[in-house]
Amino acid sequence: MKRRNFLKSAAAMAAAASGVGVSLWGMRQARAFGEVPKDAQSIMLPPELRAQNILEIFLYGGISQYESFYCVPEYGQADSTGWYAFLNSGEVLSAVNQCGFSGNLTEPFAGDANGKSVHFGPFVMPLRERPDVMQRVRVSITAHDLEPHEGAIPMVLAGRGLGHPALSGLGAHIQRYFLEREPSPGRAPFSYVLMSNEATGLPTDNIRTSVAIGMHPGAARPLGIKVDAAGDLASLLARGSVGPNRAQYDALMNGHIERYQARLRWRGQGDPLRSPRLGELVAASSSIANASAIMNVLEPKYFQKFGASNCGDSVEVDPMTMNLKLATHLLTHPISPARYVCVIDTGLISADGGGGYDTHVENSHTQSRNLSHTLRALLSVVNKPGENDPNKLDLDKTMIVLTTEFGRTPFKQAEGGRNHWPYGFPIVFIGGPVRGTGKGVFGACGPDARATQASTAQENRMAALLALGIWPFAQESYNVSDVPGAATELQGAQFVQQRQLGVQS
Repeated sequence: MKRRNFLKSAAAMAAAASGVGVSLWGMRQARAFGEVPKDAQSIMLPPELRAQNILEIFLYGGISQYESFYCVPEYGQADSTGWYAFLNSGEVLSAVNQCGFSGNLTEPFAGDANGKSVHFGPFVMPLRERPDVMQRVRVSITAHDLEPHEGAIPMVLAGRGLGHPALSGLGAHIQRYFLEREPSPGRAPFSYVLMSNEATGLPTDNIRTSVAIGMHPGAARPLGIKVDAAGDLASLLARGSVGPNRAQYDALMNGHIERYQARLRWRGQGDPLRSPRLGELVAASSSIANASAIMNVLEPKYFQKFGASNCGDSVEVDPMTMNLKLATHLLTHPISPARYVCVIDTGLISADGGGGYDTHVENSHTQSRNLSHTLRALLSVVNKPGENDPNKLDLDKTMIVLTTEFGRTPFKQAEGGRNHWPYGFPIVFIGGPVRGTGKGVFGACGPDARATQASTAQENRMAALLALGIWPFAQESYNVSDVPGAATELQGAQFVQQRQLGVQS
């Protein structure tokens, strides 16, 4: 038997043994990216449960889970760890008083996999004050083993380790999927990443994973915007260097590209061979030619700077609120709505560790201010019951994902703050398919704050894709082995929908 025929037979036998139809295995290469296999259509979310778009907020630096999205009050009282590490020292109460939070310090939310009552803490008080939104919240306990920001951020934002060829942000998967299905000439991008100057000042932490494309074509790259430094972008989009000769410039550029593509086609037919860089050039050239479409979406009023104050601290420029207002505008745009916007949250005030929530020396002061400010700004653009403002987010249409690279240690550091803790921390899904019985917690952490049951970073990425109806298994994205306990792609998709989104299929 020839080697090629042997491999085909072996693959077919393996597929049959695993319960996946041979036809499904054979169709893998024939399907478009993100296309749901026929065999899997019955287990996908029904259209009425799917999100139309996703807003992801990356809480840079590492949320302290004990005062926010995962507090188990019965843990840590005896040795002043977890929730009690800064409660017993008075720092939590000081922050609560400075922020003017009222009511109980913690509020019961749901039971975890250990049967413990999980509470939400005081630093998420703006969320607790919106019971309509609280009914649409699902917490996914996540764990990995990468303590440095440089490794943890790519793992959480891409679901892949640093250096993996398929390392790409969520926006690249979504941009490619919708671009291939809605290739309207002159349309604005489907995916954006919004950040501030402070975020771009942290280059070694690999925050730009959010715009990485991995094995996707160049056209899949999300558009990155620094909202508090948009002057450069506006200048570039205006294309002043070519003046009134834009049409001629674009035609000349296309002519050069077409002639070079012809040289790379086998006998003048088919697609250009071995030319990924050329594909990126084509995408870049197309984006430049369609700059006017982007300008039409990015209205100048969303780049006007303004200040803010929270818990007694004030700043002259509030990029987080600016970013969230722009994100909402992009997601609700009546002509060219975005399908995905990621906002990099580096906080209202700087943390001692470098930014956002990276609190190494102190914890309560910065975490309380930054998190409550972000949540207050977020909820101001989410429709209240009966509001139905088309310029605000509708949680039936938009799924919000609160992501962070890791949590914080259950114990104090010698100097007083908390260190990095990737061994059990919360990722939060709000809205979209999460409704009814979907509210709750998947997984659990024990008294030592280590996960006893947890999601992988890959599963959280897959959950967002499945919420949009995008099949997450492909060489450019994820594998069955990324879902613990799954033996087939169908089973993997079912597990993710059940665990991360709380949907039974």
